[in-house]
Amino acid sequence: MRARSMHSLVAAVAALASLVERFPDLPAADATVSTIFPDRLSLSFHGDLGKFEAWRAALDISPALVSREEEIGGPLMWLKAETVLDGVTVRLTGYGPQRAEAVDPAAPWEVAT
Repeated sequence: MRARSMHSLVAAVAALASLVERFPDLPAADATVSTIFPDRLSLSFHGDLGKFEAWRAALDISPALVSREEEIGGPLMWLKAETVLDGVTVRLTGYGPQRAEAVDPAAPWEVAT
């Protein structure tokens, strides 16, 4: 569903404001509200997966709901998780370096803090 007006983005912007009010001491994130997905708020964290983990824990997202992907032959990996807050999907994405050793994709992800 595409947003037809700025009013279509009110719920996602309100969710961001609510998170800022509820968790003022959590790490800052790149926040995105999109006209393509007006009922979604995306929070991204670059270079420090500990920031992703802090938000995951604060939003009470189970580690079992976190997906892990990696750049084939490249240095990056990313973690993704979602929850719903006041009818808005909040999507967390954390980007960080892959570990040097081989990673079993079935193994639980780990976050160094």
